[in-house]
Amino acid sequence: MSEVIEINEIEDLRAYASFWNRLHAKTPQATFFQTLPWLETYWKFFGQSKKLRVLLVQIDCQIKGILPLIEQTERTKAGAVRILTYPLDGWGPFFGPIGSDQTATLYAAMQYLQATPRTWDLLDLRFVDPTVDRGRILNTMRCHGMSPSVLPWNPSYAIELPGDFEQFVSTRSSKFRATIRRTLRKADDVGVTSVRYRPAACPTGNTEPNFDLYDECVLLARRTWQAGSTTGTTISHPEAADYFRECFAQASRLGMIDLMTLRHEDRMIAFSYNFHHEGRLLGMRMGYEQDSKQLTPGTVMMSHQIRDSIKRGDKIIDLGPEHLEIKSRWINRTLESQRICHYSRLSLSASVLRMGHWWKYHRSAA
Repeated sequence: MSEVIEINEIEDLRAYASFWNRLHAKTPQATFFQTLPWLETYWKFFGQSKKLRVLLVQIDCQIKGILPLIEQTERTKAGAVRILTYPLDGWGPFFGPIGSDQTATLYAAMQYLQATPRTWDLLDLRFVDPTVDRGRILNTMRCHGMSPSVLPWNPSYAIELPGDFEQFVSTRSSKFRATIRRTLRKADDVGVTSVRYRPAACPTGNTEPNFDLYDECVLLARRTWQAGSTTGTTISHPEAADYFRECFAQASRLGMIDLMTLRHEDRMIAFSYNFHHEGRLLGMRMGYEQDSKQLTPGTVMMSHQIRDSIKRGDKIIDLGPEHLEIKSRWINRTLESQRICHYSRLSLSASVLRMGHWWKYHRSAA
Protein backbone atom coordinates (compact mmCIF):
# COMPACT_ATOMS: atom_id res chain seq x y z
CA MET A 1 0.00 0.00 0.00
CA SER A 2 1.49 3.35 -1.04
CA GLU A 3 0.97 6.75 0.52
CA VAL A 4 2.10 10.16 -0.73
CA ILE A 5 3.27 12.87 1.67
CA GLU A 6 3.29 16.33 0.11
CA ILE A 7 5.77 18.89 1.46
CA ASN A 8 5.21 22.57 0.61
CA GLU A 9 7.74 24.28 2.89
CA ILE A 10 11.45 23.94 2.15
CA GLU A 11 12.31 23.92 5.87
CA ASP A 12 10.15 20.83 6.41
CA LEU A 13 12.31 18.80 4.04
CA ARG A 14 15.26 18.85 6.43
CA ALA A 15 13.53 16.21 8.54
CA TYR A 16 13.80 13.90 5.51
CA ALA A 17 17.43 14.70 4.63
CA SER A 18 18.76 11.25 5.56
CA PHE A 19 16.08 9.56 3.42
CA TRP A 20 16.84 11.92 0.53
CA ASN A 21 20.58 11.22 0.74
CA ARG A 22 20.03 7.46 0.82
CA LEU A 23 17.69 7.57 -2.17
CA HIS A 24 19.97 9.89 -4.14
CA ALA A 25 22.78 7.34 -3.79
CA LYS A 26 20.53 4.81 -5.57
CA THR A 27 19.22 7.14 -8.30
CA PRO A 28 20.24 6.18 -11.86
CA GLN A 29 22.63 8.78 -13.33
CA ALA A 30 22.00 11.11 -10.40
CA THR A 31 23.35 14.67 -10.50
CA PHE A 32 24.00 17.51 -8.08
CA PHE A 33 20.66 19.02 -9.15
CA GLN A 34 18.81 16.10 -7.56
CA THR A 35 20.30 16.67 -4.12
CA LEU A 36 18.43 18.34 -1.28
CA PRO A 37 21.19 20.99 -0.79
CA TRP A 38 20.75 22.07 -4.41
CA LEU A 39 16.95 22.29 -4.05
CA GLU A 40 17.40 24.40 -0.91
CA THR A 41 19.80 26.68 -2.80
CA TYR A 42 17.46 26.93 -5.79
CA TRP A 43 14.52 27.77 -3.54
CA LYS A 44 16.49 30.38 -1.63
CA PHE A 45 17.29 32.34 -4.78
CA PHE A 46 14.46 31.51 -7.17
CA GLY A 47 11.54 30.27 -5.09
CA GLN A 48 9.66 33.55 -5.07
CA SER A 49 6.15 33.37 -6.61
CA LYS A 50 6.45 29.58 -6.92
CA LYS A 51 4.77 26.85 -4.91
CA LEU A 52 6.86 23.93 -3.71
CA ARG A 53 5.27 20.49 -4.13
CA VAL A 54 7.68 17.72 -3.15
CA LEU A 55 5.96 14.31 -3.18
CA LEU A 56 7.41 11.66 -0.87
CA VAL A 57 6.21 8.17 -1.80
CA GLN A 58 5.93 5.86 1.18
CA ILE A 59 5.40 2.11 0.72
CA ASP A 60 5.01 -0.21 3.72
CA CYS A 61 6.02 2.64 6.07
CA GLN A 62 9.27 3.29 4.16
CA ILE A 63 10.02 6.21 1.85
CA LYS A 64 10.83 4.61 -1.49
CA GLY A 65 11.02 7.62 -3.75
CA ILE A 66 10.78 11.41 -4.03
CA LEU A 67 9.31 13.49 -6.85
CA PRO A 68 10.29 17.18 -6.50
CA LEU A 69 7.84 19.49 -8.27
CA ILE A 70 6.97 23.17 -8.34
CA GLU A 71 3.96 25.18 -9.53
CA GLN A 72 4.70 28.42 -11.32
CA THR A 73 2.93 30.77 -13.70
CA GLU A 74 4.53 31.14 -17.13
CA ARG A 75 3.70 33.59 -19.88
CA THR A 76 2.94 31.78 -23.13
CA LYS A 77 1.33 32.62 -26.45
CA ALA A 78 -1.85 31.20 -24.94
CA GLY A 79 -1.61 33.65 -22.04
CA ALA A 80 -0.65 33.04 -18.43
CA VAL A 81 -0.51 29.28 -17.72
CA ARG A 82 -0.09 27.65 -14.33
CA ILE A 83 2.47 24.87 -14.82
CA LEU A 84 3.39 21.94 -12.58
CA THR A 85 6.95 20.96 -13.45
CA TYR A 86 10.39 19.98 -12.22
CA PRO A 87 12.38 22.61 -10.26
CA LEU A 88 15.27 22.89 -12.70
CA ASP A 89 14.63 25.99 -14.85
CA GLY A 90 17.45 25.06 -17.21
CA TRP A 91 20.24 25.16 -14.61
CA GLY A 92 21.10 21.57 -15.54
CA PRO A 93 20.43 19.28 -18.51
CA PHE A 94 18.36 16.47 -16.92
CA PHE A 95 16.04 15.82 -13.99
CA GLY A 96 13.84 13.03 -12.65
CA PRO A 97 12.56 11.18 -9.56
CA ILE A 98 14.89 10.47 -6.65
CA GLY A 99 15.43 6.78 -5.83
CA SER A 100 15.89 3.47 -7.61
CA ASP A 101 12.21 2.42 -7.80
CA GLN A 102 11.15 5.13 -10.19
CA THR A 103 8.16 3.24 -11.58
CA ALA A 104 6.53 2.93 -8.15
CA THR A 105 7.38 6.56 -7.36
CA LEU A 106 5.82 7.89 -10.55
CA TYR A 107 2.79 5.60 -10.31
CA ALA A 108 1.96 6.75 -6.78
CA ALA A 109 2.69 10.41 -7.62
CA MET A 110 0.42 10.46 -10.70
CA GLN A 111 -2.35 8.73 -8.76
CA TYR A 112 -2.01 11.37 -6.05
CA LEU A 113 -2.05 14.27 -8.52
CA GLN A 114 -5.22 12.96 -10.15
CA ALA A 115 -6.94 12.61 -6.77
CA THR A 116 -6.07 16.07 -5.38
CA PRO A 117 -7.68 19.40 -6.34
CA ARG A 118 -6.12 20.69 -9.56
CA THR A 119 -4.44 24.07 -9.21
CA TRP A 120 -2.46 23.82 -12.45
CA ASP A 121 -3.27 23.99 -16.16
CA LEU A 122 -0.37 21.95 -17.50
CA LEU A 123 1.70 19.11 -16.06
CA ASP A 124 4.94 19.63 -17.95
CA LEU A 125 7.87 17.37 -16.99
CA ARG A 126 10.86 18.69 -18.90
CA PHE A 127 14.52 17.66 -19.02
CA VAL A 128 13.59 13.97 -19.17
CA ASP A 129 16.41 11.59 -20.14
CA PRO A 130 14.65 8.87 -22.19
CA THR A 131 17.46 6.37 -21.47
CA VAL A 132 16.71 6.69 -17.74
CA ASP A 133 12.94 7.20 -17.90
CA ARG A 134 12.27 4.39 -20.41
CA GLY A 135 8.65 5.42 -20.90
CA ARG A 136 7.75 5.38 -17.21
CA ILE A 137 6.25 8.87 -17.09
CA LEU A 138 4.13 8.31 -20.20
CA ASN A 139 2.85 4.94 -19.00
CA THR A 140 2.07 6.00 -15.43
CA MET A 141 0.21 9.07 -16.68
CA ARG A 142 -1.87 6.89 -18.97
CA CYS A 143 -2.57 4.44 -16.15
CA HIS A 144 -4.30 7.24 -14.26
CA GLY A 145 -6.45 8.59 -17.06
CA MET A 146 -4.15 11.33 -18.32
CA SER A 147 -3.52 11.99 -22.01
CA PRO A 148 0.19 12.78 -22.19
CA SER A 149 2.14 14.01 -25.18
CA VAL A 150 5.86 13.30 -25.60
CA LEU A 151 7.67 16.24 -27.17
CA PRO A 152 11.34 16.89 -27.92
CA TRP A 153 13.25 19.10 -25.50
CA ASN A 154 16.72 20.65 -25.68
CA PRO A 155 19.36 17.96 -26.38
CA SER A 156 22.66 18.04 -24.51
CA TYR A 157 26.04 17.61 -26.18
CA ALA A 158 28.60 15.30 -24.65
CA ILE A 159 32.02 13.69 -24.90
CA GLU A 160 32.05 9.98 -24.19
CA LEU A 161 35.54 9.31 -22.90
CA PRO A 162 37.66 6.46 -24.31
CA GLY A 163 40.57 4.67 -22.64
CA ASP A 164 43.24 7.31 -23.27
CA PHE A 165 43.61 10.86 -24.55
CA GLU A 166 45.41 9.98 -27.78
CA GLN A 167 42.59 7.61 -28.64
CA PHE A 168 40.13 10.49 -28.27
CA VAL A 169 42.27 12.86 -30.34
CA SER A 170 42.51 10.27 -33.11
CA THR A 171 38.71 10.45 -33.56
CA ARG A 172 38.78 14.19 -34.37
CA SER A 173 39.21 15.62 -37.86
CA SER A 174 42.79 15.77 -39.16
CA LYS A 175 42.75 19.57 -39.02
CA PHE A 176 41.49 19.66 -35.43
CA ARG A 177 43.94 16.93 -34.37
CA ALA A 178 46.77 19.11 -35.59
CA THR A 179 45.30 22.14 -33.79
CA ILE A 180 45.06 20.28 -30.47
CA ARG A 181 48.62 18.98 -30.63
CA ARG A 182 50.10 22.28 -31.77
CA THR A 183 48.19 24.22 -29.09
CA LEU A 184 49.26 21.85 -26.29
CA ARG A 185 52.92 22.02 -27.38
CA LYS A 186 52.81 25.81 -27.39
CA ALA A 187 51.16 25.90 -23.95
CA ASP A 188 53.75 23.48 -22.55
CA ASP A 189 56.61 25.52 -24.02
CA VAL A 190 55.51 28.71 -22.26
CA GLY A 191 54.73 26.98 -18.96
CA VAL A 192 50.91 26.89 -18.91
CA THR A 193 49.76 24.52 -16.16
CA SER A 194 46.38 23.19 -15.06
CA VAL A 195 45.12 22.53 -11.56
CA ARG A 196 41.92 20.63 -10.78
CA TYR A 197 39.99 21.26 -7.57
CA ARG A 198 37.85 18.21 -6.84
CA PRO A 199 37.58 17.75 -3.04
CA ALA A 200 36.15 14.62 -1.46
CA ALA A 201 32.77 14.75 0.26
CA CYS A 202 32.71 16.13 3.80
CA PRO A 203 29.91 14.29 5.70
CA THR A 204 30.08 16.71 8.65
CA GLY A 205 30.02 19.80 6.44
CA ASN A 206 32.77 21.35 8.58
CA THR A 207 35.40 21.64 5.84
CA GLU A 208 35.32 25.10 4.30
CA PRO A 209 35.27 25.18 0.47
CA ASN A 210 38.13 26.97 -1.29
CA PHE A 211 36.36 30.32 -1.71
CA ASP A 212 39.62 32.09 -2.53
CA LEU A 213 39.98 29.96 -5.65
CA TYR A 214 36.34 30.43 -6.60
CA ASP A 215 36.42 34.20 -6.08
CA GLU A 216 39.49 34.35 -8.31
CA CYS A 217 37.41 32.71 -11.05
CA VAL A 218 34.63 35.27 -10.56
CA LEU A 219 37.11 38.15 -10.86
CA LEU A 220 38.40 36.63 -14.10
CA ALA A 221 34.82 36.29 -15.40
CA ARG A 222 34.24 40.00 -14.73
CA ARG A 223 37.14 40.79 -17.04
CA THR A 224 35.63 38.77 -19.93
CA TRP A 225 32.57 39.02 -22.16
CA GLN A 226 30.59 37.55 -19.26
CA ALA A 227 30.64 40.93 -17.52
CA GLY A 228 28.48 42.34 -20.32
CA SER A 229 26.15 39.36 -20.64
CA THR A 230 22.46 40.14 -20.16
CA THR A 231 21.28 36.54 -19.72
CA GLY A 232 21.71 36.60 -15.96
CA THR A 233 23.29 33.14 -15.97
CA THR A 234 27.03 33.84 -15.72
CA ILE A 235 28.94 33.38 -12.45
CA SER A 236 29.72 37.10 -12.27
CA HIS A 237 26.24 38.42 -13.13
CA PRO A 238 24.58 40.17 -10.17
CA GLU A 239 21.38 38.13 -10.58
CA ALA A 240 23.17 34.77 -10.45
CA ALA A 241 26.51 35.34 -8.70
CA ASP A 242 25.27 34.47 -5.20
CA TYR A 243 23.45 31.40 -6.52
CA PHE A 244 26.58 30.06 -8.26
CA ARG A 245 28.71 30.74 -5.18
CA GLU A 246 26.27 28.87 -2.93
CA CYS A 247 26.18 25.96 -5.41
CA PHE A 248 29.98 25.89 -5.33
CA ALA A 249 29.89 25.65 -1.53
CA GLN A 250 27.19 22.96 -1.39
CA ALA A 251 28.73 20.87 -4.17
CA SER A 252 32.16 21.11 -2.53
CA ARG A 253 30.79 19.69 0.73
CA LEU A 254 29.05 16.89 -1.17
CA GLY A 255 32.20 16.03 -3.14
CA MET A 256 30.50 17.04 -6.39
CA ILE A 257 32.38 20.19 -7.40
CA ASP A 258 34.93 20.16 -10.20
CA LEU A 259 36.81 23.40 -10.79
CA MET A 260 39.69 23.41 -13.25
CA THR A 261 42.02 26.36 -13.79
CA LEU A 262 44.83 27.24 -16.16
CA ARG A 263 47.74 29.36 -14.98
CA HIS A 264 50.50 31.15 -16.83
CA GLU A 265 53.29 32.97 -14.99
CA ASP A 266 51.44 32.60 -11.66
CA ARG A 267 48.28 34.16 -13.07
CA MET A 268 44.94 32.41 -13.67
CA ILE A 269 44.12 32.70 -17.36
CA ALA A 270 41.12 30.34 -17.62
CA PHE A 271 38.66 28.36 -15.53
CA SER A 272 36.06 25.64 -16.02
CA TYR A 273 33.28 25.35 -13.41
CA ASN A 274 31.64 21.91 -13.36
CA PHE A 275 29.78 19.40 -11.20
CA HIS A 276 30.58 15.68 -11.12
CA HIS A 277 29.12 12.50 -9.72
CA GLU A 278 29.93 8.84 -10.37
CA GLY A 279 31.99 9.42 -13.50
CA ARG A 280 29.68 11.98 -15.11
CA LEU A 281 30.91 15.55 -15.46
CA LEU A 282 28.47 18.42 -16.07
CA GLY A 283 30.10 21.45 -17.64
CA MET A 284 28.55 24.64 -16.30
CA ARG A 285 30.62 27.73 -17.15
CA MET A 286 34.01 28.60 -18.65
CA GLY A 287 35.99 31.80 -18.95
CA TYR A 288 39.42 32.99 -20.00
CA GLU A 289 41.48 36.18 -20.03
CA GLN A 290 41.09 38.18 -23.20
CA ASP A 291 44.81 38.96 -23.35
CA SER A 292 45.69 35.25 -23.39
CA LYS A 293 43.95 34.49 -26.68
CA GLN A 294 47.27 33.78 -28.37
CA LEU A 295 47.59 30.73 -26.10
CA THR A 296 44.17 29.42 -27.23
CA PRO A 297 43.10 28.80 -23.61
CA GLY A 298 39.73 27.26 -24.53
CA THR A 299 41.39 24.46 -26.49
CA VAL A 300 44.09 23.99 -23.84
CA MET A 301 41.50 23.88 -21.05
CA MET A 302 39.29 21.32 -22.77
CA SER A 303 42.26 19.15 -23.72
CA HIS A 304 43.64 19.15 -20.16
CA GLN A 305 40.17 18.47 -18.78
CA ILE A 306 39.57 15.49 -21.08
CA ARG A 307 43.03 14.04 -20.44
CA ASP A 308 42.74 14.41 -16.67
CA SER A 309 39.17 13.05 -16.61
CA ILE A 310 40.29 9.92 -18.44
CA LYS A 311 43.04 9.40 -15.85
CA ARG A 312 40.48 9.82 -13.04
CA GLY A 313 38.12 7.27 -14.59
CA ASP A 314 35.36 9.67 -15.67
CA LYS A 315 33.06 8.23 -18.32
CA ILE A 316 31.34 11.20 -19.90
CA ILE A 317 31.58 15.00 -20.03
CA ASP A 318 28.19 16.60 -20.59
CA LEU A 319 28.74 20.05 -22.07
CA GLY A 320 25.06 20.95 -21.82
CA PRO A 321 22.60 22.21 -24.46
CA GLU A 322 23.02 25.16 -26.85
CA HIS A 323 26.10 26.58 -28.58
CA LEU A 324 26.58 23.48 -30.73
CA GLU A 325 28.77 25.50 -33.09
CA ILE A 326 31.38 25.84 -30.33
CA LYS A 327 31.10 22.29 -29.01
CA SER A 328 30.82 20.38 -32.31
CA ARG A 329 34.58 19.86 -32.72
CA TRP A 330 34.78 18.09 -29.36
CA ILE A 331 31.58 16.09 -28.93
CA ASN A 332 30.98 12.51 -29.99
CA ARG A 333 27.51 12.01 -28.54
CA THR A 334 24.17 13.81 -28.43
CA LEU A 335 22.03 13.18 -25.34
CA GLU A 336 18.37 13.44 -26.30
CA SER A 337 15.90 15.10 -23.95
CA GLN A 338 12.10 15.05 -23.74
CA ARG A 339 9.23 16.95 -22.22
CA ILE A 340 6.09 15.02 -21.32
CA CYS A 341 2.93 17.12 -21.07
CA HIS A 342 -0.58 16.53 -19.78
CA TYR A 343 -2.96 19.41 -20.52
CA SER A 344 -5.88 20.01 -18.18
CA ARG A 345 -9.18 19.65 -20.02
CA LEU A 346 -10.68 22.25 -17.71
CA SER A 347 -8.28 24.98 -18.82
CA LEU A 348 -8.87 26.96 -22.02
CA SER A 349 -5.25 28.19 -21.96
CA ALA A 350 -3.98 24.61 -21.73
CA SER A 351 -6.16 23.55 -24.66
CA VAL A 352 -4.83 26.42 -26.78
CA LEU A 353 -1.29 25.56 -25.71
CA ARG A 354 -1.80 21.92 -26.66
CA MET A 355 -2.85 22.93 -30.17
CA GLY A 356 0.17 25.22 -30.41
CA HIS A 357 2.54 22.47 -29.32
CA TRP A 358 0.98 20.02 -31.77
CA TRP A 359 1.34 22.48 -34.63
CA LYS A 360 4.92 23.43 -33.72
CA TYR A 361 6.34 19.95 -33.30
CA HIS A 362 4.37 18.16 -36.01
CA ARG A 363 5.14 20.84 -38.56
CA SER A 364 8.88 20.71 -37.75
CA ALA A 365 8.79 16.89 -37.95
CA ALA A 366 7.20 17.07 -41.37
